[in-house]
Amino acid sequence: MMKSFRQIRDTLVLNRDMMPVSMLPPTSVNWQTAIKAVFLEQAQVVHEYQDWDVHSPSTTLKVPSVIMVRDYVHFEKVIPWNESFLHLRDDYTCQYCLRVFPESHLTQDHVVPRKFGGRTSYENIVSACGPCNHKRGHNIKIQPHRAPYRPSYWELVKKGKTLPLVIPDRSWVDYLDWPEENLFVRGEDKKVVRMKLAA
Repeated sequence: MMKSFRQIRDTLVLNRDMMPVSMLPPTSVNWQTAIKAVFLEQAQVVHEYQDWDVHSPSTTLKVPSVIMVRDYVHFEKVIPWNESFLHLRDDYTCQYCLRVFPESHLTQDHVVPRKFGGRTSYENIVSACGPCNHKRGHNIKIQPHRAPYRPSYWELVKKGKTLPLVIPDRSWVDYLDWPEENLFVRGEDKKVVRMKLAA
């Protein structure tokens, strides 16, 4: 019923502390952006795909699976409005009937309806299933079981780690601090076993 993180691209991007720049989801870029960043000396290669090369008329390059930025990125851990983060905050649970749903079956419900001046913000919106949202309509006497609030970055990271994360390469594993039971390598059925980082 739960979703897995989307928007996982080809190359994991590490900060200077060897941790992903963000964990919501782990920061990643497409392979073209990764190669360009390395070429421009904005990043260095940490790991390469063993079975993925790209070719030009004059050269062959291995595609980076993990890169590290040259300059430390100061990431502001302020959560922007995002409907997926809303449903993660609410544990994919309708705040009226308290049933758990797939994200695609949840809607966002304004506790103070927009027609009464309610804003689209974490402090005024809860997850609701379609039937409960329709039944409530603009009836402000019907209130959610839990009042809406702005989640913290670390709260969402903790909740995010309860979801499956499908990564494109095994070289990502030791940089993610993700529970092994929720970590899967694309194209592999095997359980993830952590590698030891070289000293």
